[in-house]
Amino acid sequence: MESNLKIAINAASAKMGGAVTYLSNLLRHLPSAGSGFQFFVFLPSETAKGLLDIPASIKICPLPAKMVGGWRRLWWEQITLRRFLVREKVDASFSTANFAMLRCPVKQILLVRNALYFSKLYQQIFLPRHRLRMRIAFRLRRWMICRSIKSADIVVTPTRAMLDELRAYVDVPEAKALVCPYGVDPPNAQPSQPEREEAMRPRAVVRLLYVSLYSDHKNLNTLLKAIPILNNGGPGRFLLNTTVSPAWEGAAWTATHGEDMKLSQQPGISPWVRFLGPLPKEQMEHLYRGSDIFVFPSLTESFGFPMAEAMSYGLPIVASDTPVNREICGEAAIYFNPLNAEDLARQIRLLARDATLREHLSAKGQERARTQFRWDTHVGPILDMANRVSPKASEEFEPERCFK
Repeated sequence: MESNLKIAINAASAKMGGAVTYLSNLLRHLPSAGSGFQFFVFLPSETAKGLLDIPASIKICPLPAKMVGGWRRLWWEQITLRRFLVREKVDASFSTANFAMLRCPVKQILLVRNALYFSKLYQQIFLPRHRLRMRIAFRLRRWMICRSIKSADIVVTPTRAMLDELRAYVDVPEAKALVCPYGVDPPNAQPSQPEREEAMRPRAVVRLLYVSLYSDHKNLNTLLKAIPILNNGGPGRFLLNTTVSPAWEGAAWTATHGEDMKLSQQPGISPWVRFLGPLPKEQMEHLYRGSDIFVFPSLTESFGFPMAEAMSYGLPIVASDTPVNREICGEAAIYFNPLNAEDLARQIRLLARDATLREHLSAKGQERARTQFRWDTHVGPILDMANRVSPKASEEFEPERCFK
């Protein structure tokens, strides 16, 4: 390319959880200076403080806390950002979370990453339990996302199942749809043969792991109910370590945290559950390596990043039987009826007793994480689309060259 392709990245919503995980990985894998790209990244100021090793091609544009929520964020996205795009002669815009600019002055790419607004299961089970104000806000946000999808030139989803759910509410022609799975970083070191053999041996206490942030749809309730069933059903005991804590301060808005707190304190559950809260990356690595089975009971996801992470560590997985979970895990997991604690306990016990099955799932998961979930193959197609829709479109552009 003769001159830099200027791309604005709107990550104003990247405040916690999966949004921050996505953004930090996206930025680390953007091409460096001299690649023909220049990036302007708008993100919360607190998130910006935690970013390290950012390529020189990226200009970080922190936003004060008051600008990244509610109506002020809407004003900023539709008015202030619009002025920036025109003033800086930006070629394309990439919005990383659900909302795009209406009548954008440049071509724009939109990542839709919140499955709740399009999940029938969530709307049947959890939405009616919220207050009227919350239900109205939910429908307004979904309407705004649908308007954003219509305004975008390219709509990105991390799974085909997520795209199918979108299409029940808004038309997304195949020509503007891009299914682009996220990546996962491989562990720092692979376990040795003795460590792999040790992981397959039966244990007196089977260590279960569930990683995510607490929310209604994370379905902690079913997993908690499975714990006494597991521990009363035969020899051996099952201990759950989880970052999905109903006591987390961000859980207060949910309709289920009170119920789950009471359930977690029951005598048959409390001694066998450890709520660990959000943990830094180094501690998470230790947690993955020290677990026997990864459990993912979530009812609705756009991708389910913890499953991909668990596969990269070779953990066998028991996941709720949903289209997204099957798309991500394939043959690297066994599945259960997501609202049936007894079925979940049955599948966990099956996996705990069968070393051959655990070894099979572990090998399938590591292969799947290595070959299907790579950040360069996520970023490459998005850059390709940005090049195609921009005024400086180059037919010779080859995104894979940007990562060499």
